[in-house]
Amino acid sequence: MHYAIMGAGSVGAYIGARMARAGLKVTFIDQWPEHVNAMRGKGLQVECTDETFQLRVNALHLHEVQRLITDPIDVALLCVKSYDTAWSAALLKDYLAPQGFVASAQNSLNEQTIAGVLGWDRVVGCIVNTIGVELHGPGHVVRWAPPAPPGFPVFRIGEVHGRITARAKALAEAMQCADNTTVTSNLWGERWSKVTHNAMGSGLCAIFGIGLLAMYRDPVTCAISIRLVQEAIDVGQRLGFELEDICGVAPQVWLDGRSDAQARQHIERSLEKWTLRIREDGQTSSLHDLRRGRRMETDHINGLVVQRAAEVGAAVPTHAKIVALTHRIERGERLDQAAALEYLKE
Repeated sequence: MHYAIMGAGSVGAYIGARMARAGLKVTFIDQWPEHVNAMRGKGLQVECTDETFQLRVNALHLHEVQRLITDPIDVALLCVKSYDTAWSAALLKDYLAPQGFVASAQNSLNEQTIAGVLGWDRVVGCIVNTIGVELHGPGHVVRWAPPAPPGFPVFRIGEVHGRITARAKALAEAMQCADNTTVTSNLWGERWSKVTHNAMGSGLCAIFGIGLLAMYRDPVTCAISIRLVQEAIDVGQRLGFELEDICGVAPQVWLDGRSDAQARQHIERSLEKWTLRIREDGQTSSLHDLRRGRRMETDHINGLVVQRAAEVGAAVPTHAKIVALTHRIERGERLDQAAALEYLKE
């Protein structure tokens, strides 16, 4: 099997490195020239909580993808930012094997965008849950979160139609070398649960320039993040999704926490336990992007919640405020953080 990593950023580089180290045939494709050159030269350095290793990998610049015409891809893991989905799928289209497919290992719900380019039969979902990785520089990826505990799948592979297939099982087996992997029959529920999890801190941490632990430890930002979860769960349930636990808390308990003190205490205790897997330097990808001068994925996370809420008549004022504030940051504005905090508390 020939695997390709389309977008060898933090997630793609880590997964691909683990797969290549396990002896699988992996091609890395990325748009950052220095990163590709580093992977080809000194190799890809992977730094984890339990080990550090370095290996040379087969890496291609975008303009070199045409070489794959003689060695087509069986499975392409799409790890680019959500706003780069359509053109990335189009680039891969002519280089997939006859039964080849693309697995979206991204934030948001991008399967429909990929299907618009390749067709629904060539799309599989791959939810990446609390992996905790960051690209520190060309050819250097760091995983700050420890490997998943037993019974917790970091990767969940799912077909858009919900059936368990041989190809989904084979991909799950291949990715097991990166961390715990399972096959799910609930792709859309898993997807929305992940969107909800991302939305609780992604934009919020970027707005205030804080890491995940700081967000959870501060009672004000933690309360805002809880409200973001509650609004997103409400939308997901109205859309008919079967949501999974978020940070170890059942969806209904999150909603009950709006008015029930006992449920609220359960949520707070669960979040304290959840933070045990987060290091002091743990940050959201949006904060990484902001500090590197890159576009954030807010429109595809909190913005997606706002978009789908409009379809079902749900109110998501906190998400709308997060989107508005992050757009201002992306335009280069310096926010009055005290005023921003009051705005979000309203």
